[in-house]
Amino acid sequence: FRSLGTILEYIRIPEDIMGSVDGRSSLGRLGVVVHSTSAGIAPGWEGNLVLEISNVGKVPVMLYPKMRVCKLVLHKLTSVAEKPYYKQKDAKYQKQTGISESKISKDSSK
Repeated sequence: FRSLGTILEYIRIPEDIMGSVDGRSSLGRLGVVVHSTSAGIAPGWEGNLVLEISNVGKVPVMLYPKMRVCKLVLHKLTSVAEKPYYKQKDAKYQKQTGISESKISKDSSK
């Protein structure tokens, strides 16, 4: 199965920090993969993270509200980002507070 979930915490990533999402090893051993495509969180991003959750295992795995399924890892940058996420013209997911559809159609042509 594939599903989307959101974290409870509203987070703000400073301009000199970037984040990444790692799934829990205990769930990974059951075949549950959390956020395998876009695990990076840009400096200057804020909101409730939306997680892409997949079960690539052979058996169903129950996930419950408020269950810990991942961790946020913070990485200190050597300087402030030149263009933090909130200053980017195509910052489609800035200040998101729930699960929304893909906004890929809003990508600018380059």
